[in-house]
Amino acid sequence: MLDDRQIHRSTRGTWLLLALLVALLLGSAGCQPVLGSDDAGWNAGKSAADGGVPERGVVIDAGGEGHVVPPDGGCPPGPLDPALGKIITPEALLGPTVQASVPPPPISGGTLLLSADKKTLLASDPDRDLVYLIDLPTQTLRATVQLQAGDEPGRLAEDGAAVAHVALRGGKSIANIDIAGGKLLSRTPVCDLPRGIAYEAATDSLHVACAEGKLVTLPAALGAATRTVELGRDLRDVIVQGGKLFVTRLRSAQLLRLDAQGAVEHTFLPPKATSMQTQIAPGNVCGMGTATDVMVEHTPTVAWRALAVPGHGIAMLHQRSRTTEVSTTPGGYGSSGCGSTIVQTALTLAADTDNAALYPALDSMTLPVDLAADSIGKQLAVVAPGNWGAGAGQVALFLSTELQVAAGLSTGAADADGGVAISPPMMGGCMSPSQIYDPPGQATAASFVQDTLLAVQTREPATLTFYDLTVGVQPVTVMLSPISRADSGHTMFHARAGAGIACASCHAEAGDDGHVWSFAGIGARRTQHLRGGILGSEPFHWNGDMNDFGTLMKAVFVGRMSGFAPSPDQESALSHWVDRQPALRATPSDTAAVARGRTLFESAAVGCASCHAGAQLTNNATVDVGTGHALQVPSLHGVSFRAPFLHDGCAATLLDRFGSCGGGDKHGHTSKLSKAQLGDLVSYLETL
Repeated sequence: MLDDRQIHRSTRGTWLLLALLVALLLGSAGCQPVLGSDDAGWNAGKSAADGGVPERGVVIDAGGEGHVVPPDGGCPPGPLDPALGKIITPEALLGPTVQASVPPPPISGGTLLLSADKKTLLASDPDRDLVYLIDLPTQTLRATVQLQAGDEPGRLAEDGAAVAHVALRGGKSIANIDIAGGKLLSRTPVCDLPRGIAYEAATDSLHVACAEGKLVTLPAALGAATRTVELGRDLRDVIVQGGKLFVTRLRSAQLLRLDAQGAVEHTFLPPKATSMQTQIAPGNVCGMGTATDVMVEHTPTVAWRALAVPGHGIAMLHQRSRTTEVSTTPGGYGSSGCGSTIVQTALTLAADTDNAALYPALDSMTLPVDLAADSIGKQLAVVAPGNWGAGAGQVALFLSTELQVAAGLSTGAADADGGVAISPPMMGGCMSPSQIYDPPGQATAASFVQDTLLAVQTREPATLTFYDLTVGVQPVTVMLSPISRADSGHTMFHARAGAGIACASCHAEAGDDGHVWSFAGIGARRTQHLRGGILGSEPFHWNGDMNDFGTLMKAVFVGRMSGFAPSPDQESALSHWVDRQPALRATPSDTAAVARGRTLFESAAVGCASCHAGAQLTNNATVDVGTGHALQVPSLHGVSFRAPFLHDGCAATLLDRFGSCGGGDKHGHTSKLSKAQLGDLVSYLETL
């Protein structure tokens, strides 16, 4: 067994030999791994003598085993088994098909909290409605707090009295836990959809960001809210930094800075990325075909995680989605090579500054749901559960100094320790990690419990693995719960396909990314929302050209995404999981307006219900409603959570949908409605 600090330059020849053997094994399929050169990143890591960082291109699993991974993240399609010759593919990872009676929630990340005294690590488990307290000196499970079914505990914050407060994503409350005693003290109702939470010591207050748009402030000692402000849908993380309060939006990747009254005084957005990339035409099973250089642009989307990082302001871990035309032919969504996919992963430092620097895409980090930083902001850990079983490693370490060099903010002449900094492994605008880890399960969160000790949480099985970053120490894994929450549909939805993206990359948290794509031969199409049930609303896609779920899987997952061909039971498991993800809903503030709006919606004179009716709020028809295209009538479940609206995203708000781009009276007879009536109609739509 290889120790996770014994892989260094002296073993490079062995690993290259193993990689060549893999190429021979896969030769019949035409697979030719790109081993890379020293300049391309394969040999860019530090040796043990340089600080113990193993070769780039080697992934360390929970048992300390090393696996060969080509630098482009492509061929082979999975980690190399130590016995050699066995490739772990997504199909093999799924095993026997399982459909959970209660489908687990989509992955959201951000479920670890290090206590202020650094003696306890708290871990939320949204799959099992539990919160674990792990004793760090002994690295053992000290206590487990049972919550209510469906609470879905998420982000956590500790107040000045050593009480942890947990946002209950499905429980409309926060759970308050005594850290020392490991006991649930109380539940505090806060809003419909709690997401982010932060403690502000200066005012001894908690701030809770809610997906329906509320930012709720309440005393840490609990009691009635002292302030509630409306900031608009899709709030995510809340951060206290430099005496200011910041809030992110999930899908738009906006960072809002608030003034003392809670109003938005400034909005920050990471920059777009434009670069020359190698476009790989559809080829063999490894995605290797004819290569051409094209100029592509990506715009920021889906801010999975944001937090304050010492010395670097607020760091935002987000995606970037392509705005350049996207092919719908097989392999059209790109390959797993760094930067060649339609959805990139990026880590923007100092996101709370105007004209934030453009940082490179992070190599092979599919579905970046969580971010952790050490106490001095030198090491940054990114968690990418989409890489589970893909051979690219689920947890990657990046050095802030190298990121700054890549962004043009530093010459890299010296690092924080005074030594000569290595040149960043840039590959077409991409950054390779300094080290990669693969825990024994699907990773969902990470936390530095010491600067040399990284904890990684997995959801299935429920474990916590400690990776000691010093030389010669094996990982330690702690079992958190024996309860299985396996679900093949959940696994497939979050798994990386050959194009280097997962279903969840565009359909974040089983919803959507709010992005408008430019599809070749089709035009502008907004990512469709999945929550609220999809079965029974066929045909799929805006054009209504996918007759059933099987057709959709073959055309998109297998074709455009270069995924494996699922068996019928695997396909059924995926459709079952997606179909049972509930729509997001918020309690209306003006019930009278909602009642008036419902009357308008259901009236024959207005005609909304002539198409949007039944359990799915659609008649499944494909019609031209004045927008110039015959389009599928979408379900309206959770419609207020999926701006921008209409097939091409032309309506920024629900009210705009009734404006110039909405199709006029061919799309409901609304031209004669007053401004007040349109407001009532919007109030009703926001409850669906």
